[in-house]
Amino acid sequence: MPERQRLLCRWTMELAAFLQERRPMDRKKAMELAHLNRELITRLGSGRVWFVYRKEDGSLREACGTLCNGISKAFDEYECKKIRKKDDMWPTETFTYWDLEKEGFRTFKASNLIKIKAATIIGIKN
Repeated sequence: MPERQRLLCRWTMELAAFLQERRPMDRKKAMELAHLNRELITRLGSGRVWFVYRKEDGSLREACGTLCNGISKAFDEYECKKIRKKDDMWPTETFTYWDLEKEGFRTFKASNLIKIKAATIIGIKN
């Protein structure tokens, strides 16, 4: 198994355990949510993604975001983007994405992700 795939599997399992420990959910629900978050984070790094999550006030937020260069001039020119180190990627409940509608960074909790509606992937070279 390639190193990247092994790290993603480990990350998914650790996120599921993290969610199960901190939120009242069974193992199956935690695994489903961890896989959904993994898919979202992977897609955000590859293009534009439309997804839905529950905000802290209980309302639903339909977001269009990215973490991919070449989609938003504002994102590309943002000077303080943090380069994540390998040790920074282990489970946390809060994820950051670039909101393409508001042109700024936004966060959501992994346990509040509802669904991925659509994605446009760019820059994939075979």
